[in-house]
Amino acid sequence: MKEKIESVISAVFSLVEIICRIVLIFMVCTVTAQVIFRALGSNIKWCEEVMLILLDTMMFLLLPIGVKDDLHIRIEAFAKYFPRKFKVFLVYFSNVVLTIVSLCMIRYGFYLVEKTNSKFTITGLPRKYLYMITVISGVLCLVMTIAKFFGMFPTKSTENFLNPPVTDESLS
Repeated sequence: MKEKIESVISAVFSLVEIICRIVLIFMVCTVTAQVIFRALGSNIKWCEEVMLILLDTMMFLLLPIGVKDDLHIRIEAFAKYFPRKFKVFLVYFSNVVLTIVSLCMIRYGFYLVEKTNSKFTITGLPRKYLYMITVISGVLCLVMTIAKFFGMFPTKSTENFLNPPVTDESLS
C-alpha cells in the first residue's frame, strides 16, 4: 500500500516538474522575443504580466519539489555534534514546521482567492488565479510532509544528517 501511494505521489510530482519545464521554456522564449521586439522598436504588451504570472507559478510549484528533495536550508554547524535521537527530533520538527506553513498557504491562499476581484490590466485575467497556485502548492507541500512522516521519499541529505559519513577528519 505504501509503495502504491508513493508511486501516485511521484507521478503527480513528475507532472509538476514537466509543467515547470514547459513554463521555463515558454518564459525564455517570450523574454527572448520581447528583447528582439524592443531592439526593433516594438513591444509585446502582455509580456510583463504573463512573466509575473509564470514566475509566481514556477516559484510556488518548485516549492513542493524542494520539500520532496529536502532542498530547504538546513543549518548543520552545531547539529552535527548532537546525538542521533536529537537529530531525528530535529528532522520531525522540521516536517511539523513545514506542515504548518503548508496549512497556512492553503488557508490564506483560499482567503486571497475569495477576496480578490481585480483583473490584470492588459491580459484581463482575474488575479485570483495568481493566488490559486498558492493553494495548489500548499496542498502539494502538505501531501509531501505527511508522506515524509510515514517514511516515504527518504533523501541522501537527511540520511547524511542523521548518520554522517566517516571521513579522515572525523577520525582525528
